[in-house]
Amino acid sequence: MEIGRAIRERAEMLENTSLSMDFSWEELVTLAGYMGTMMYRKGTTVFEEGDREIFMCVVVKGGVTILKKDERMDPKRVTVIGVGKVMGEMSMIDGSPRSATATAAADTTLVILSKESMDRLFKEKPHVGLKLLKKIAYSMSQRLRQTTGVLVDYLERKS
Repeated sequence: MEIGRAIRERAEMLENTSLSMDFSWEELVTLAGYMGTMMYRKGTTVFEEGDREIFMCVVVKGGVTILKKDERMDPKRVTVIGVGKVMGEMSMIDGSPRSATATAAADTTLVILSKESMDRLFKEKPHVGLKLLKKIAYSMSQRLRQTTGVLVDYLERKS
């Protein structure tokens, strides 16, 4: 199968990420065909808390700081999403506005999948879409487990 250079490059970028496990090379190429690439300079906002634009990203270079506003509306660092990790997947599932702000922690390259492209993927290549959906569910499950652990630690320190 003949594939374009940009799609091949995106597939190669995805190959060493948490998203790529369980995908064959052909499935990664298919997925990459529905995705785009964006580059952000250090300090540039990827999305802001409350934004309604729906897309998910895979960090393939650099990193992204996730910030959440406290009750005084001061941004607090929640985590840093590193190379190979997925972010923004919650909005793909529930369509809600962004729950946090994401800022490039360094010069960063992201491979991005929009909600529209994901919907098209489900219609045109449902087996690849199903694998992607399982990956999203797994990623969200891992984050929930991590958050639960942090919450338990916090509650134990407080008591």
